[in-house]
Amino acid sequence: MPKNILVVDDDPLLCSLLESSLKRAGFDCQITYSGQTALDYIEKALPDLIVLDIMMPDMNGFEVARRIRANTQTANVPIIMLTARIDAASRRAGIDIGVDDYMTKPLSPKQLIDRIHALLGE
Repeated sequence: MPKNILVVDDDPLLCSLLESSLKRAGFDCQITYSGQTALDYIEKALPDLIVLDIMMPDMNGFEVARRIRANTQTANVPIIMLTARIDAASRRAGIDIGVDDYMTKPLSPKQLIDRIHALLGE
C-alpha cells in the first residue's frame, strides 16, 4: 500500500508540482492550502509524512507543527518543513519544535523524494 504524504502549502503551483512528482514516485498525496485545513485533515486521516510550509496566511507552519507534536495521536508523524525562509533562526525554531527535516525553496522534487524515503525508512 502506498504511503500517504500530506503537502501543506498555500502556493497552488508548487502543490501541483509536488503532487505530480510524489504520485510518480509511488506515493499517495493529499494537498491542503492552509494550516487549519491540514489539522482538520489529519484528524480524519493520519498521513505517513507531512511536508509543511512555514509562511501561510491563516496559521504559520510553526504553529501547525507545534499542534501536531502536542497531540499524542500525531506526535510521531514525520514532518519536513519546506520553506523560503533560509535564516538560521527559522531553521532553529523548526528543529526546536521537533520537525524531522528542514528544506529550503527552491528545491528539486527528487531531493524531497529522497528525504521522504529516508524518513520513512524505505
